[in-house]
Order: sequence, then structure tokens, then C-alpha cells
Amino acid sequence: MSYPPPVSAAPNYDRPPRKNRAGLIIVLLVVLLIGVLGVGGVLTYRLISDKLHNSAAPSPGTSAAPPVSSPTPKPSVPAPRPTKTVQPRPAKTTVPPTTKPPAPTRPGSAAELARRFVAQLNANNPTAAAAYACQDSKQLIPTLMGQYLQPPTKLTPGTSIGGQPTYAVRLTGTTKGSPVTGVIIIQQLTPEPLCVRIFSITGTS
Repeated sequence: MSYPPPVSAAPNYDRPPRKNRAGLIIVLLVVLLIGVLGVGGVLTYRLISDKLHNSAAPSPGTSAAPPVSSPTPKPSVPAPRPTKTVQPRPAKTTVPPTTKPPAPTRPGSAAELARRFVAQLNANNPTAAAAYACQDSKQLIPTLMGQYLQPPTKLTPGTSIGGQPTYAVRLTGTTKGSPVTGVIIIQQLTPEPLCVRIFSITGTS
């Protein structure tokens, strides 16, 4: 089976010829490219300027660091001087002062003074007996006691005789078992109070 050859279309002489659009397309592409490049340049400029601004300005959460001040030089401290070792002084031994027995109350009469004085002679107590003596006889009374009396001693004072300023009181009794007699001389001379001036003892055997 055979086909007939194709029939070619007859040219249309009534239509106008087609215009060449290649130049127009090229012009449009160039304009579009220029617009894209312009927009890209503007965006690139904005991005770069924003980054520079953000890097220059501190962020809100961080505060600017204070300026570093130069350290203040510390004053030089002199080296401590070596301390001297002080040897402790030995403690002084405190010697308690010797206390004298209080002076006895002076009696108001010669008889009472003689009674108190004789009581110390019988007790063989020179210190207490000397407390009743006059000022210039305080050392003499213990000497007379050692000379006249030997324990045991038991003397008894009698009544006082005489008058102001000198009184005499008679003594009787024994010393070391031997009978004796004696006398006490009592005086009251201003400014001294009533006091024993002296006493004496003699044996009766």
C-alpha cells in the first residue's frame, strides 16, 4: 500500500513577517541582572553595617568592664627589730613584818596595874610584863625577871601606898619554892600614862 506524498503548506502571503525577539530578550535579561545585583548589594551593605553596629555596641546583658586602675603602691613596712630577751627577775621573798602584841589597856588605878603586872611575872612572860612598863624601863623589866625570878613563881600584890605621881605596891609569895618579898614602883609622869617603873625581889630565908 502506498501513500501519497505529503502536501506542503502553501505560504501565507497575507500574514506579516515575524519580528526578531532575541534582542528584546537580551535587553530584559540585562535589566533583570542589574536589578538583582542592585538588590543584592543593598542587602549585603545592610548586613555588614548591622554586624559592625552589633559588634561595636555592648549587649544589653553585659555591662562594660570598668577601667583597670593601676594598683596603689603599698607603703613599705620596715622589718621588725629583733626583740630582746628579758630574763625574769627572781621574785623577792616577802618577809612578813613582825607584829608586836597590842598594848594592853592601861588600868585606872595603881592597884589594878600592879595586879596585871604580877600576873605576867607569875606566867614568866617578859614581853607581856614589859608592855606595862614605862618607856625607859621596857628593856629593864625582862632583865630583872631573869635576875630575880625562877619558875614556878607565885606572887601576890598588896595594897598600893603613896600618891600622885609615885605609888608603891608590896609583893609577897614564892619563886622556885622559896619565899620572897618585894615591891613594885608605879609612876604617872606626863605625858606617859600610869606605868611600872621598876620592881625588886628579896628572899626571906
